[in-house]
Amino acid sequence: MTGDGGGRGRGRGRHVAGALLLVATAQVLVVEEVVASAWEVVPYSRANHYVSDLGLAECAELTGRTVCSPRHALMNAAFVVHGLLVAAAAVLLRNLLPPRARPWVLAALLAHATGVVWVGLVPGSLAEPVGGLPRYVVHNVGSVLAVVGGNVAALAAGASLLRRHRAWAVTSLVLGGLGAAATVLDVVDVDVGLGVGGSQRATMYPAVVWLLVTGGALLGAVVAAGRRPVR
Repeated sequence: MTGDGGGRGRGRGRHVAGALLLVATAQVLVVEEVVASAWEVVPYSRANHYVSDLGLAECAELTGRTVCSPRHALMNAAFVVHGLLVAAAAVLLRNLLPPRARPWVLAALLAHATGVVWVGLVPGSLAEPVGGLPRYVVHNVGSVLAVVGGNVAALAAGASLLRRHRAWAVTSLVLGGLGAAATVLDVVDVDVGLGVGGSQRATMYPAVVWLLVTGGALLGAVVAAGRRPVR
């Protein structure tokens, strides 16, 4: 994403990283819709159910909501795929970031990726403790990593490239800011009328949109570079 023009290898890395980010986010959104549509005991509600409810293996009553996700394994697999692809993209992008911002952006992206993989491997549940702790407590560690990592990555990347790629950077800062603000409101338990599921999505989806925008911007930059006349 830097403006140095790069070389052929750098352009290829940019192309692959953009594709990975698009595939990572698109597939998890598609799978979310497929898994949600399979609920039969009760309809899945994006306002009243958490995203992680789609990955629960058992049917249960949890804090006022009924959870029963017959395609939970598919959802958890999509979480793992998302995290692995984002981590691979982060590695490819490491040399395209300004040196001062590189550790922050990479650490945040890898935290996001690790958190989403964690969520997929340790679904939230009231059963089967992990390391002596309730499974949902261990699961929530991954959720925090995913949300905080995604929003910090958007903010750090946007701030570091504001002078070089203003439109993308401003978009990144806005999305990261929205996600961070929603996270603070969620932590202090401010009810903004979105429901528990809607409030959770407000913390998560800005980073998801940012990954899609970034993937598109990377691919767009490669296409634009390929169309420039050779001097």
